Parts: sequence; structure tokens; C-alpha cells
Amino acid sequence: MKNRWIQMDIAKGIGILVIVYAHSWFVATSPDLMYPILASFVLPLFFFLSGVLFKPEQPFGEMAIRKADGLLKPFFFTMLVYVIVRDVLRGQPLLPDIGGVLYASVDTIPWQAMWFLPHFWVVILFSWAILRLIQRLPLAVNCALMAVMLVIGTWILPLFWQLPVTLGGQTWVLPGLPFSADITLISSACFILGYLLRDWLRRHEGSVLTLVISAVLFAAVFLWRGDTMDLAQRRYDHWLWTSLLAVIGVYVCWALARVVRVSELLTRAMTYIGQSTLILLIFHGEIQHKTFDLMERLGLHAFLAACVGLVVAVVVPLLIGEVIKRVAFLRFFYFPFPVRKQSKAQH
Repeated sequence: MKNRWIQMDIAKGIGILVIVYAHSWFVATSPDLMYPILASFVLPLFFFLSGVLFKPEQPFGEMAIRKADGLLKPFFFTMLVYVIVRDVLRGQPLLPDIGGVLYASVDTIPWQAMWFLPHFWVVILFSWAILRLIQRLPLAVNCALMAVMLVIGTWILPLFWQLPVTLGGQTWVLPGLPFSADITLISSACFILGYLLRDWLRRHEGSVLTLVISAVLFAAVFLWRGDTMDLAQRRYDHWLWTSLLAVIGVYVCWALARVVRVSELLTRAMTYIGQSTLILLIFHGEIQHKTFDLMERLGLHAFLAACVGLVVAVVVPLLIGEVIKRVAFLRFFYFPFPVRKQSKAQH
């Protein structure tokens, strides 16, 4: 079991490194190749892995509060501090930006990668309810239900995205629902599938052979179809082929995590990165963009500037994470309160 959790941490580490890379200059300059390849599986990977570790037997209220402590607290603290300081320095009105943070959609917050945190909270709550309803059904039936839920989710994607809404004589463009709730059916299907397949995943570690086969299969499907997704922008090209690419891509990362374990050094590094996913998600974007801009102004070629920015976007957030662990005030806002285990009564 110890190895299984190590592999899970490594898989999360692979996922967050993919996200950091996906927000780099390299991908920004390759919108027709690198972007669709990475976007096709990276978010399903996080939802799926989190579902594997989920425990639906916990009481709803307790679970909602604990997850809000771990996800909403660092999101709102970081975003509110950022917009307040920025708007005060710029002399801009605070209310619109604070409203955007509270709405928590990708188009209403300045650090766009952080839309994932409040949405993830909604996914966990919704998935808890669905799992309570279907937990006694056979596995095949549940997987079929998740496929139906995903298809319905792809159908409703355009309904709330960039929709003109008139209130009080003024027209607004709806940036999706608050907390990106309009994509919950898709993301929850990935999350619940992770839970449903948790026993199989514990038995199947993957290998070099399955890694190569799955990578070749992924390349073949992508080159044939070219479909991808971008849930933040409400894009889901095809219910079947996009979903198939997501499934294969998730497996590629899982098998790669197993292969990485042959190296003790890589295992320790990727485990550490996987356990620092939250901090990397929060801080990598701004650090990478600012570093890239600085390097270009200093005269570096864009490629070299992007290389420096990519390394800094991983190293500096990890250092920030170490500082947060050691400062009680910051630890309060960025890490969940420790859960006290109730001691069993002595008889």
C-alpha cells in the first residue's frame, strides 16, 4: 500500500508539472499541437486521482467544511489579498474585482489557473451525493451512468458560457456559472470514475510496456482526430474521442508514475512535487509570466527566457511552500487544520 500511495503522489506530481508547462511560452506558441495534447487529459487526471482517494462514507457537513478549509480558504485569501493590494496601488475600484473573486470563474479572477480550486470543491460535494445514490449498483452500471452524465455535461456546456444577460437595462456577458458549476457533470464523472476504479488501480501499477502502448495509442487517436478539451473555456470537441483521449492520457501518466519509481532520486523529487500540488497551482502562473517578461527585457532569447521561467515557476513556489510551512500565520491560510482523530473508548 505504501508503494501505491507513492505512485499516486508521483502521478499528481506529473500532472502539476504538465500544468506548469501548459502555461508556458512553449505551449502558448504551439496552439495547434502542444496545447490540445496537454489539455486533453491534465484536468481529468486530477479529478480522477482525487476520486481514487475519496471517502464518501464521511458525513456531508463535515466533509464540506474540511474541503472548504483545504480549497476555498487558500483561494479566497490569495485572490482577495492580491486584488486589494493591486487595486489600491493602481487606484482602481475594489468592488468589481472582489465580486469577480467571489464569482470564481476563469474569466472573473486575475490568476486564472486558480479557478480550479473553488470548482473542485463543488465537484467533491456533488460527487458525494451521487456516490451515495449509486454505491450499491454494479460497477458496470455505474460506469455507464458516468458516461451518460459526461455526455449530458458536454451538451449543456454552451448554455451558460459567454451568454448575454440583461439586468436593470445593462447587458452582461455571463462567464459561466459561479464556481464553474456548469461543468460539474463532466468533472464529477472523472472524479467518480476514479473512485469506482480505485480497486483496479491498486492492483494495476502499469509498466514500461503498457506506457509505450498507451502513448502510441494516444498519439494515433490524436493524430487521427485532433480532438481536445478545455473545461475552463467550455470546450469539449467530441463526447467520444475527447473522452477516449482523456482516458488514455490519464493512464499514460499513471504508467509513467510507475516507471519513474525505478529511480530513487526521481521518486523522492516527484513525490515531493506531488505533495506540493496546491502551492504550485496557486503561485506558478504569475511567477512564470513575470520571470519570462523579465528575462526578455534583459535581452534573453524567448526560448531561453521560457526555459528560465519554467524552472523558476517550479522552484520558487516550492520554496514559498517551505516558508508557509514554517510561518504559523501563512500556514493557517494555506493548509487545512489538522484533523483530530477520536480516541476509542477504553473498556
